[in-house]
Amino acid sequence: MRVLVMGDQGKGGEVPVRVAQAMQAVCARDGCDLGVGLGDNFYPAGPRDVASPLFRERFEALYGPLRMPFLMLSGNHDQSWVWGGDGADPAGADVQVAYARTHPQWVMPARTYRAAVGDLVAFFAVDTVPLASSLPSVRPAERPGGPWDAAQRAWLAGALAASQARWNLVLGHHPLFSNGRHGSAGAYDGLPFPLQRGDAVRELYGVACGRADVLLGGHDHLLALFAPQPECAGTWSLVSGAAGEVRPGMPGRRAAAFQSDAGPGFAWLDVTPDALTVRLYVLDATGAARLAHEERITKPGTP
Repeated sequence: MRVLVMGDQGKGGEVPVRVAQAMQAVCARDGCDLGVGLGDNFYPAGPRDVASPLFRERFEALYGPLRMPFLMLSGNHDQSWVWGGDGADPAGADVQVAYARTHPQWVMPARTYRAAVGDLVAFFAVDTVPLASSLPSVRPAERPGGPWDAAQRAWLAGALAASQARWNLVLGHHPLFSNGRHGSAGAYDGLPFPLQRGDAVRELYGVACGRADVLLGGHDHLLALFAPQPECAGTWSLVSGAAGEVRPGMPGRRAAAFQSDAGPGFAWLDVTPDALTVRLYVLDATGAARLAHEERITKPGTP
C-alpha cells in the first residue's frame, strides 16, 4: 500500500499546483494507491455549502488526475467562525462530510472514522480542531472536557485496542510534536489557556501512544519526522503540512529524525507487512520533487 500524505494544501495559488504536479510525477514513477489530506483544505475558511466552487478549484482540479481516493479530515481553517482559522464552528467540517457523500474521491464518512486496508494497515481519523481552537466551540458539548471530547478519546482508545491490523496510523490536523511556529500539543503558539494551547489534543494522542505506530499531523507548514519520544514511547510522529506553503522558522528544539522548512513538499509511505517506509519530498527550484529523507520503520524483532 503506497500512501501520499499532504497537509494544509488549501491556500490556492501557484504553490499547491506545483506540489500537485510533483505528486503526480512521484506517483507515476513509484506508484500511489491512496491519499491522505490532513486538514486546512481551504483558506481562509471552509466552504459553507457543498456546491461551493472551492471544492472543484482546490481539490478536484488538483488531485482528480491522481485517480485515487483521499482520506480527508478538517483543520482549524475549515472550521472557521469569526475569523479564518479560529476553529470554533464545526459546521465547516459537516459540509465536507456532506460533500463526501456525492464525491467518492473525497473520503470523509464522519469527522472521526476508521478506514482499513485488509489486515495490513488501519487509519484512525480524529478531529482535533475543537480541542485546540482560538475561540470556544459554538457547540458547548464539543469543548474540551465535554462529552464529545470524552467520546472521541474513548473511541480512539477502543478502536486501537481492537485493531488487528499490522500497522495502525492516527490522522489528526494538529501534531503532537513540532518544532515549527505552532509548536507541540499542550504548548501551541505559547498561549496561556488550556483550550488554545491544546491540552486536550495531547490527552487525545496520549491514548494512542504505544498503540499506534505513527501519528500523522499538519498545522505547522513544514515537514518533520520524530522517532518515538519519552512522552509517547513506541510511536513515531510525522508532520506533513507543507503542501500549500512553507513558513520558515523553527523555534522548537526537540530532536527530530528529519525536519525541513526549505520549501513546499509532501510525504509518501510504502506500507508492507515487514516495514513502513517514509519518504519526505521537498520541491526544488524547478518544481521537481527532491527526496529529502527516507526512514524505514519496523516492528520490534523485524530485521
